[in-house]
Amino acid sequence: MVSTSLFFLVILISAVIAQQQCVPYTSQFTFTPGEYPNIWSTPSTEVFNTAEFKQVNSSIKWSMVPNIPPKVMVNGTFVSSTYPATDPDCWWSYKLCVTPKAPGVNPDYYMCPEPDTWGLTYDDGPNCSHTQFYDFLKQNNQKASMFFVGSNVADWPNEAIRALTDGHHICVHTWSHPYMTTLTNDQVLAELYYTRKVIKYVMGITPLCWRPPFGDVDDRVRAIAQQLNMSTVIWNLDSDDWQMQPAGSFTSAQVDSIFQGFVDMGKNGTFATSGAIALEHELNNGTMSKAEQWYPAIKGAYKYVVPVATCLNISQPYAETNYTYQTFAQMLATTSNNSTSTPGGSGTSSGPNGAKSSTTKKSSSVSITSYISLISTVVIMLIAQLFGNLFQQA
Repeated sequence: MVSTSLFFLVILISAVIAQQQCVPYTSQFTFTPGEYPNIWSTPSTEVFNTAEFKQVNSSIKWSMVPNIPPKVMVNGTFVSSTYPATDPDCWWSYKLCVTPKAPGVNPDYYMCPEPDTWGLTYDDGPNCSHTQFYDFLKQNNQKASMFFVGSNVADWPNEAIRALTDGHHICVHTWSHPYMTTLTNDQVLAELYYTRKVIKYVMGITPLCWRPPFGDVDDRVRAIAQQLNMSTVIWNLDSDDWQMQPAGSFTSAQVDSIFQGFVDMGKNGTFATSGAIALEHELNNGTMSKAEQWYPAIKGAYKYVVPVATCLNISQPYAETNYTYQTFAQMLATTSNNSTSTPGGSGTSSGPNGAKSSTTKKSSSVSITSYISLISTVVIMLIAQLFGNLFQQA
């Protein structure tokens, strides 16, 4: 009875500790109203009327952007009954189109050209409770492509900096995670521009890639991103981990089945001539735990597990030239030399404050967690001793 009670107590306290990593902290970074959109809000007049945004807007060659009206959603569902079956806008949400039909618009990256390769990507970070997850990736010497939400970077700058420090490949995932085709041109531009701006401010890099939330993109949105020198990255394998309970309706077993299917594909030759770009999330503890659970099986089923920068042979994924990634050929050469390194970023970069890491004015999320972990350990020991004494007396 005592051991059972203690077991559940440990589980409970562990959950509390994990949540405590999300305690807000004060960093050296400041976000003055008007310089960025409101956190987790679709950009609006608070930035549209600023001189900065007007200058960015005027730099866009709008004649190169297709005149496509925003799509319409009602109660979370697209109204597509009147949309032409020919899919003239190359609307991914309609028919998974990845090859634009508008002239001059670049195609999406949606798969790795290298065979037997798993392009490892995680959306929706940085996550305030992902310390253990990033530890896991580091312990496995594994780099990934991280698609960061601008509002999360503003909320959790230390976690964003760690991702870059650990050598992960950083891309844009919009400011507020909207369905991009439903937005106006100004809103699309602001979602992308201010996410790139906050990443530059906090991390010192300017990403050249982005991923539309829900994959929702058409030629108008692609063209605006292209004007900002950002390539669109989609996927050809979707784990649906974000739909897992309690956030969604999928059971853990359903997501396990999806991952098992991916493992089978890696072993049966499905990707013998080209590879996969897989969609996973660092959305919450559930999705990150699922990623850790299936990582060994994915690693065993695919010959190479790499960031998309490597599988696409993009050696300089940022506007800054002092930060480089291994190409696929360089990764193969490194592997053949029996090196323990894996593809990832190297170089130096810093934000406008010269910060290579964020120095907090108060306790950061990690340090808070450390103290709580120590206190919790002591509490567990005391409770265990108390239970022991009670049963001895009985």
